[in-house]
Amino acid sequence: MHNQWLAFYVSSHGFGHMTRCLAIIEEFLETTDHLIYLASGTYQNSFARFYLKRFGDRIVFKDLCTEVGLVNKQNSLQVDIPQLKQELNDFMAGWDMAVTEEVAFLSDLPVACVISDISVIGIQVGERLGVRNIGISNFTWCEQYEFLGLSETIIARFREVYAKLDLLIEYDLMLPTHDLDVPRKQVGFICRRFDSDRIADIKKKYGPSIFITCGKSANLDTIEVDNYEGTIFATSGINITATANATVVHLPVETFDTNNYLAASDIIIAKAGWGTISEALLSKRHLVLIEREGVLEDTENIEELKRRGVAVSIKESDLARIDMQAITDLIAANITRENLDAYHNAMGDIIREL
Repeated sequence: MHNQWLAFYVSSHGFGHMTRCLAIIEEFLETTDHLIYLASGTYQNSFARFYLKRFGDRIVFKDLCTEVGLVNKQNSLQVDIPQLKQELNDFMAGWDMAVTEEVAFLSDLPVACVISDISVIGIQVGERLGVRNIGISNFTWCEQYEFLGLSETIIARFREVYAKLDLLIEYDLMLPTHDLDVPRKQVGFICRRFDSDRIADIKKKYGPSIFITCGKSANLDTIEVDNYEGTIFATSGINITATANATVVHLPVETFDTNNYLAASDIIIAKAGWGTISEALLSKRHLVLIEREGVLEDTENIEELKRRGVAVSIKESDLARIDMQAITDLIAANITRENLDAYHNAMGDIIREL
């Protein structure tokens, strides 16, 4: 695939899909002559443009609603099912037009393959172009929507699109998929590269720290942190209050290396999205996951990681007041360092498949 285009269609739901795809894109741009077409939501692409700016005109960005995903209730991590149904119906009504426009543009480029995480728009584009059509994810929306009790009409349309894949690359923690007969390849965890010098600088500047994130799409009321005297890093959408001896550092949404702040922290408190889990495991951090009732991915991820002895969990209601002494005791009783040491970056496996 010398000097050809790779077209990435990345979910416009949250930021985890984008950050893990950025790790793959960065590897391709640094080790090959390929050019990249990157389609995702405006919010996600604004971050990607900044993160990849050193690669200049080797990337073409397209701001596009590639997915609805889940829709949360206001000031909550719980899913708003009526609103989700409405947005999905509106989204599906526009599939054909969006795919037609994408195919018209990409037909003039030597596209070698389309890689979707896990956008139904991208998969349909790949099929229409007649190029290698690859999905890469830790779930499909079929399982998520079945769990939420959405109509079979919606689920069947998603399942029909996923069946067009030539290959589904399954990350570790992949949710079981039903009635999807496509070739598969299982791989481990990946994340953006850690910068050891940058991590050391963060530790020197801020001292002992914890990292709290509910995803960059979150918008929660105040989280109170008690019994902690270090630095608290918080991502956008979270309002943190803490005891007098703690320092709260809010990381702006445009902070392109949140992974380094995470790796510099002693404890990570996070929504159980795959991207944050991967960064925490690969940096060998202590991971505290927030339970969200009604979200299949989160529930399955939490139960499996607790079974492996690499994470603990708290309820969303516990965010009102986080007692760090209780968190420390919970970690000491349930997380085993040797289990964390078993995880390594699987980027090489993914690049070979692509």
